[in-house]
Amino acid sequence: MANHDFCTKTMWALSVPLGVLLILFIALTAYATYSFHIFVPIAPNNEIDCAIMFNKSSEDYLTYIENRTLLETTHNDRNCFQIRRRRYLPADLPKSMSGFHNMFFIRVVSKDYDFVEEVLAMMHSPIHFFCFVLDINSEPLFKERMFRLGDCMVNVLVPRELFNTSTAHGTLNAHRRCLREIDEFDWKHAVITAEHDIPLHSTKFLSRRSRRLRDMVEMNGIHFKEETLANANPNDTSSQLFQVSRNWLQHLCSVATISHSQHKVLYDYLLKTPDFDLPNDQHREISVVEQKCDTMKYDVDGSCLYAMEDFSAIRNTTRLFIRADPHYDFGFVQCVHEVVFERTFFDPISNKNANNYLYGSRVNLIDDYRN
Repeated sequence: MANHDFCTKTMWALSVPLGVLLILFIALTAYATYSFHIFVPIAPNNEIDCAIMFNKSSEDYLTYIENRTLLETTHNDRNCFQIRRRRYLPADLPKSMSGFHNMFFIRVVSKDYDFVEEVLAMMHSPIHFFCFVLDINSEPLFKERMFRLGDCMVNVLVPRELFNTSTAHGTLNAHRRCLREIDEFDWKHAVITAEHDIPLHSTKFLSRRSRRLRDMVEMNGIHFKEETLANANPNDTSSQLFQVSRNWLQHLCSVATISHSQHKVLYDYLLKTPDFDLPNDQHREISVVEQKCDTMKYDVDGSCLYAMEDFSAIRNTTRLFIRADPHYDFGFVQCVHEVVFERTFFDPISNKNANNYLYGSRVNLIDDYRN
C-alpha cells in the first residue's frame, strides 16, 4: 500500500511539470503559427513571370500583349478569415520594415472591390490607416464587401455614410469624413489618391518622403506653406493655390500629401471655392494630361492609363503613383505589386533613393523567395 501511494505521488509530481511543458509547447506553436507571416511575408499571388515582361521583343511578352490578364471577381467572402487568407494584410510587422511616421491614406471608391483589395495589399502596413469612402452610386455587393473589409481590419476605415462624388465639393466632403474619423489620433500626413491610382513605392518610402514636408501641403508636386494656407482667399482665382487645387480636383484628386496640422485650414478653403462637376464615364475630359501615352488609353479625366507596355520604364520615373485600369490590364497591376513587394521587403536601398528601381539588375528576387 505504501509503495502504491509512493508511485501515485511520483506520477503526479512528474505529470505536473510535463503538463506545464505541454501547455507551453502548444502556446508557443500557436504563437509561431499566428506570427509566422510577420517574419516571412507572403509574396503576391501572380501567375505571370513579370521579369520576362522587361523584354518587349520576347515571345512571352508579345503573347501577353495579345491576351492580357483582366480583373476577375472573387467570391463574396463569408468571414474575415477568407480575406486574410487571400491577401497579405498582417496585424503586425517588424519595426524595421514599418517606419515610425504614421500615415493616413484616403481615396474615394465606387467599384472593382478586388482591385481595391489588391492596391490595399500593395500599400498595407499595420501602423498606418487606410480610409475608403464609398460613392452613393456604388453597387450593393461592392458596398457589402467594402463594409466587411472595414469591419475585419482594425486600421481600415470604411464609413457607412455615402457621398455624391460627382462634384468637387462632394468629393471634398468625402475626404473630410475620413479626416474626421480619426482626427484625434496622432497621424502625421494624409495621402489623397484617385480611385485607379497604384503606388510605385513602398509605404515606408512614402512615409519618409512625407516626413520632410513637415507642416506643408503638396498638391501635384507643388508645396504650400502654412502661411499661404492661412492667408488664402477663395475668391482669388488667380492665386497659385486656387489654380493648383482646381487642377488637382479636376484630375480626381491625384495626388496630394496633407499634413495633420493643416488639413482643416485647407479643406475649409477648398469648400469655399466654386463647386463644379468632375469628369465621369458619361462626361469624359477631352484634353489629355500626357501626350506620350504608350497605351493610348485614358481615364475619364484624361490621365494616361499605364499597362504592361510601360512596365520596363517604371524604374526610371520618380512618380509616386500612376493610373491603371484593371479591366484593360490587371496583369500589369499584379507585376507592379511584385515591384512594390520587393521594394518593401528585399530592397532597403531603393527605399532611400527614388531612382534606384527594382529589376534593374534583371534578377527576379521574388521567384527565389517563392521557391
